[in-house]
Amino acid sequence: MTERFIDVPGGHLYSRTTGTGPDVVLLHAGAADSRMWDSTVEWLAPIARVTTLDFRDMGLSSRATAPYSEVDDIAAVLDAAGIERAVVAGVSDGARRAVAFACAHPQRVAHVVAAGAVFGAFPDPTSQEAAARAELHAHFARIVPLLESEGIAAYAAADIAMWGPALAPADRRKMEALQIANAYWIELPESLGAALDPPVTSRFAEVTAPMDVIVGGHDLASTRLWPAAWPTGRRKRRSSSCPAPTTSRCFPPAPTSNASCAPPWRSSGGGRP
Repeated sequence: MTERFIDVPGGHLYSRTTGTGPDVVLLHAGAADSRMWDSTVEWLAPIARVTTLDFRDMGLSSRATAPYSEVDDIAAVLDAAGIERAVVAGVSDGARRAVAFACAHPQRVAHVVAAGAVFGAFPDPTSQEAAARAELHAHFARIVPLLESEGIAAYAAADIAMWGPALAPADRRKMEALQIANAYWIELPESLGAALDPPVTSRFAEVTAPMDVIVGGHDLASTRLWPAAWPTGRRKRRSSSCPAPTTSRCFPPAPTSNASCAPPWRSSGGGRP
């Protein structure tokens, strides 16, 4: 394993690279950091060179002091690792980042995997999108008061219970611990957030690489809308018997125990990335 602290405008990014083979870059969820991928990295390392990073305000990366570009930060990590082209996969907010990077740097993306994406508003909200937003807002309206009344541990437990109800107890505890460790992100002023491009769902047509949008059977309504935004002419449906919310994919079983939950490049017959 190679660890790096990468200088970027206004701070530094922490990154790790493990394994040998085709390059795979994994982008973590919102209030988490690269440790959420530990089991996945261990699983993929025998067949791929896997790079993870902590986004700003997360993990071992520095806190933001001014607006910045997540796309530029991802590019800096690829440059530091000597990656010319990679499979770029993200879960939750990491899925939005993966699509945004694929739009900005198509020549550097061999395949996009967007799992459990819930962020990145649609440009012209429909009644379905409005209902999906209401579901998400209701969740946060319920758990945010816990920050003041019971503290960050109670907030994290309630949040992870919604995102990953099918997680094994040990994995749920790990995700709760990651959210507690990155609690600063929850209160981050919007003025210091990452510079956002137009909603990524309005930019799907710009993605030239093959793309898998993964939705779990119990994911939120906003997540289930993502596949419908993909251009009809390029849309293919792939069934799966993996019913858990896509957060569970950060903690995969052994490849031989449940092939239906394998990453798309393992299960589609297309070979390694």
